[in-house]
Amino acid sequence: MSALRLFYAFVIRDLISSWRRTAITVTGIALGVCVFLAISLANETALGEFKETVDLVSGKANLEIRPSAGNYIDQSLLATLAPLGREGVVYTPLLQANAIAVGGDNPLVQVNGIDTLAPAEFVQTKTENSDKEESSASKDARLSTSGQPPEKTASGSQNGANADGKSNTSNSLIEFGTALIGEKLAEDLKLEKGSELALSVNDKIVKLDVIGVLKSKGLGKSFNGQVVVVDLVTAQDLFELPGKITQVELIVPEAIYADVQEHLSKNITQAVTVDTPSARARTVEKMTRSFQYNLTALAFIALIVGMFLIYNTMTISIVRRREEIGILRTLGANKWKIATLFLSEALFFGIAGSLLGVAAGVMLSDSALTAIAGTIEHFYFSHPLGSSNIDPMTLLKAFGIGVALTIIASIPPIFEATSVAPAEAARKGSYESRIVHSTRGLLVAGVIVYLLGGLATFAKPIGGFPFFGYAAAFAAIIGTAFITPFALNLAFTAVNKNRPIKSLLGVEGTISLRALGGAPGRTAVAVASLMVGISMMISLAIMISSFRSTVVAWVEQTLKADLYIQSQSRAEGNREGKIDSKTAEIIRDVPGVAAVDGFVEHRTMVNGEPVLVGAGDFDVLKKYGRLRLVNGQKGSALIAAMGADDCVISETFSVRRGISIGDIIEIPTLHGLLPLKVAGVYYDYSSDLGYIIIDRKQYLKNFSDTKLTSIAVFLAPNADAEVVRKDCLARLKGNSLVLIRNNQELRTEAMRVFDRTFSVTYALHTIAIAVALLSVMNALLALTHESRREFAILRYLGATRAQLRKVVLSQAVILGACGSIAGICVGYVLSLLLVNVINRQSFGWTIQMMIPWDFILQSSALVIVAALAAGIIPANEAGRTKAAEFIRSE
Repeated sequence: MSALRLFYAFVIRDLISSWRRTAITVTGIALGVCVFLAISLANETALGEFKETVDLVSGKANLEIRPSAGNYIDQSLLATLAPLGREGVVYTPLLQANAIAVGGDNPLVQVNGIDTLAPAEFVQTKTENSDKEESSASKDARLSTSGQPPEKTASGSQNGANADGKSNTSNSLIEFGTALIGEKLAEDLKLEKGSELALSVNDKIVKLDVIGVLKSKGLGKSFNGQVVVVDLVTAQDLFELPGKITQVELIVPEAIYADVQEHLSKNITQAVTVDTPSARARTVEKMTRSFQYNLTALAFIALIVGMFLIYNTMTISIVRRREEIGILRTLGANKWKIATLFLSEALFFGIAGSLLGVAAGVMLSDSALTAIAGTIEHFYFSHPLGSSNIDPMTLLKAFGIGVALTIIASIPPIFEATSVAPAEAARKGSYESRIVHSTRGLLVAGVIVYLLGGLATFAKPIGGFPFFGYAAAFAAIIGTAFITPFALNLAFTAVNKNRPIKSLLGVEGTISLRALGGAPGRTAVAVASLMVGISMMISLAIMISSFRSTVVAWVEQTLKADLYIQSQSRAEGNREGKIDSKTAEIIRDVPGVAAVDGFVEHRTMVNGEPVLVGAGDFDVLKKYGRLRLVNGQKGSALIAAMGADDCVISETFSVRRGISIGDIIEIPTLHGLLPLKVAGVYYDYSSDLGYIIIDRKQYLKNFSDTKLTSIAVFLAPNADAEVVRKDCLARLKGNSLVLIRNNQELRTEAMRVFDRTFSVTYALHTIAIAVALLSVMNALLALTHESRREFAILRYLGATRAQLRKVVLSQAVILGACGSIAGICVGYVLSLLLVNVINRQSFGWTIQMMIPWDFILQSSALVIVAALAAGIIPANEAGRTKAAEFIRSE
């Protein structure tokens, strides 16, 4: 028989005849690949779109100057760069900030205040009425950094580059108060040339005249098309930042690159960093690394469950055809030929399932992106995320992982198939008898794996990723899978000897129990598959419930102010939105207000890693503050004892950076590095970047930003919060657009953000459970097929079809119950690893364990019901057993 004919007879024909098993296996692999791919595409899109915006705004710049102390640079810095122009260096200033566009869904937009004399290498724009690519110095973008028409600039030239390296090519100008807008923004808000665009900037509403719509190319494509381009002076006026810029982009010839860097380091006196534009993207990648790694690891669980399904399928396939294997071996087929046949079957499952999973993953990637977008925009960086970018290499990676894991999962049963002598292969039940004899060996292996997992928990993270924490979790799963056959054997033996339980199970239940006990291999794999899915669900439920209860307690203990104020822009999603400091003075004079604490924060770099520097009024915190310190000390007492150069840091910053009380931290300020002594470490769950908190007086001495991020208002004992809120809004009307929440409203909002953050994890463990249930159905179909003779004998002895269906359904319930019990036990172990190892190493948070018993009991009941539902098809198969057909063969 030719190899092709043998492949068709032995593999293809069996796949077709066992079409249910084939469909279940392919679907299980597809679900795992689908989840992994969707999450991967969403993660890559989020970071990729930020990188694209950086590249589009920077143009061909190979060097960038950005502030290291606060968010802005003084524009006087440009004078320091003037000599570089004579050396062939071209540069352009930029003021880049976010705002909320009023109208539609109030989208977040990026406002780019550009020097309209910048050369084409920097900023590319193309309006809808233009057929050629133009620079920002084109007909729709002309204004010098002084706000005067080009002919009135100091250089006196309009075309080419002036002596300072600044391009002066211009034809007309963007007038003050006018803007170009992205095509997508124009479509969303139904704007066109001549329309008026209203922006919510900090606590004000400002309006601009639209003089053109940028096509989705160059700068018009940045920020997902939600971009507003104005001249630099207009941007400075919009954001009330006269003479301030956020960055300077430079194009430096390679021959003098090192000399220019040296010149900048020697001559720039302001607090800035000089690096490539891509450095910003690397910083964002560092910030989101833990979040994205952990999300990918959770998505990988579905693939792990799928591996158990593959193992189960291949084991079933081999057990069903052991007689055929024996015949082929007797006829001269060697081990390699047998292995190749089964490997080709596994390869079919891997390719078919992975292809289907890739297609489904592409379709679900937008949903995954939507699920993680809110978390990324709230905690890491503000950037609108549209649809997922489909990267062919990511598709290929997901496909390859799906096929590879399928092959890996099929190796143990294939090895078993090739290691059996022909005579043994022909004996019915020989596979299960080998499993029975190897249970003690598997038990020993399971204990060893558990011990190795325990040792892994003591290892440190690699590059901030808790690799060994996940290795310990994987060891717990594999170790339990090894122990499962021994544990099931003990459990089934104990039940069979217990008459009260046997009478409770009835005849059908007893038969079911003996059938499962007689097939320990398939039973153990089905239980292990279900165990993995349930353990993931239980562990995540315990972790999320514990985290949520911890955050609730933290919010209740720390949010003690009566009213909280933030700008309308920030309330609508602009994380950069701030309030004028004069607002705090107005609020302080409102009757019923006892104290006002204005808080400000900005992101900075400490030892190459991002962190948040925050400042509050320590005089107010002494009396009203409720910081929860890690060492149990009273927060107000610590604040009262702190000196001017002391700070408190969040637990996250302390754990991830290895910084303790008494250590010195140096943060960049306008006057150089400021050494701060760590006076205390406090619990904080608002950001995994970590906080360094200093007194506002110290902040104002060292940073130029006088605006506030938020204001906490403490009321007099008998003041009515609602009355004071209305009075505040009345006094601020026309001066400051703000949102004022009371204490309870802010707590509710905090928990809404928390629940949104974990929404994607619920979907992940639901899919893992679905894959596990497919494994249960697969095992029941196999047991039903293998038990046809036994069912026929029962039918011959008088058993009804309903009784046979009840036998199979009883098996489904028993498998569901065993899987639930094992899943709860392993889930608790995994939750300990998630809370105390993985979370601690990834984010640095302390989480108080809280077990949601009601959820666990309800979920276990639902899993058993789902297992029962998975047994319906196999039960119907059993009910259709024809006694005469099988009795003849006996």
